[in-house]
Amino acid sequence: MKTIFLSFLISVVFLLNLSAQVVQNVNALNFKELIATENAIILDVRTPQEYSRGNIQGSTLINIADPGFVSRINMLQKDKTILIYCLTGSRSSVAANYMTRLGFKKIYNLQQGIMDWNRQGYPLIQSNQAVASTSPAYTEQSFAKLLQANKLVLVDFHAVWCAPCKAMNPVIDKVSADFKGKAKVEKVDVEANKIITAAYQVQTVPGFVLFKEGKKVWSHSGTISYNDLAVVIKKYL
Repeated sequence: MKTIFLSFLISVVFLLNLSAQVVQNVNALNFKELIATENAIILDVRTPQEYSRGNIQGSTLINIADPGFVSRINMLQKDKTILIYCLTGSRSSVAANYMTRLGFKKIYNLQQGIMDWNRQGYPLIQSNQAVASTSPAYTEQSFAKLLQANKLVLVDFHAVWCAPCKAMNPVIDKVSADFKGKAKVEKVDVEANKIITAAYQVQTVPGFVLFKEGKKVWSHSGTISYNDLAVVIKKYL
């Protein structure tokens, strides 16, 4: 099934007119410099097995051979710089060209992939990609009860495969601790809560929605600082 999906995706890419946006191919040195200088999403499109053996720190894993590839890619911020890689640069090139059709504006592809990265002696980390979320699955009714039971609720819409979501965890933990008793902070996994995600028009991970007395009063797409979040919460206390 995965092989069929990948073959189909590759066929689609070659049939599409890709002239609307040129993907910039870079070597490992340039890729490393971009990681240091760009506020970017680092995207690994290999398999979970390849990823666990060694990946670039801070990368988001979305396997191009997975049938859920397109829906997950669509949850990334399209206005952010994307730094994409695979083993040799071939899968990432296909993914990058496809992403231009989805509206991503600035994509850099590691032309010879992890092989070039390794040749330069640049570091990789070993880690296992999370396979399931520990956040609850809500029905419309149970989510409504959550909102009714708390005057102010900040909902963190996230995904287990999303590196920017993970980077937000310390910020969310601090908000939860500092506003304990004043505002409820709840994490909602977008893939386990598709109805809730769609109901509140969350299209990007991470995404944040603030509810006051059960009504949506504020929302934000993408990462955000603690100070900016604190200002918003204080405004609605």
